[in-house]
Amino acid sequence: MRRGAFSRAVAATLVCSAVLTGCSGEQERPTLAEAARQLVSDGDALVSGIEAGLTGLTKERADRDQNATCLKDEDQRYYIAKGNFANPSAENPLSLVGLLKGELEGKGYTEVVDNVDLREDDLSVAVVVNPKAKLTFVLLARMEPTPNVVIVGKTECYLRNS
Repeated sequence: MRRGAFSRAVAATLVCSAVLTGCSGEQERPTLAEAARQLVSDGDALVSGIEAGLTGLTKERADRDQNATCLKDEDQRYYIAKGNFANPSAENPLSLVGLLKGELEGKGYTEVVDNVDLREDDLSVAVVVNPKAKLTFVLLARMEPTPNVVIVGKTECYLRNS
């Protein structure tokens, strides 16, 4: 009888521990490879919606490790797209960044910086983060200088070879 009570107590403790761990609010961090795939997918989706209105489009699609803002034993991946308005007189930087931001918000991103923080004419910037995927996108559109549109996405820093 005593042994059965002990087993039930251990089982109850394990169940409580599992429930608390699962409900702690902490989401498991994706691997660098998983984060890079999501980064490319989200970046490509943004660019595909606007590339017809751009010229000179260049893209870096998170295909190499970088440690520009990380510690020396860490890497991160970047998605960078740059281009110029095909018809500048018909473009509105504020509207374009709003469109791109809305696309990302539909995928679970939240805005952390917007135009109110800058207050510049002919320049629109937004910074959005995805807390689940641990990704950040900086969206920029401007009339001058070129490139007029810059989209920079990045993963968090990851320990090399982890």
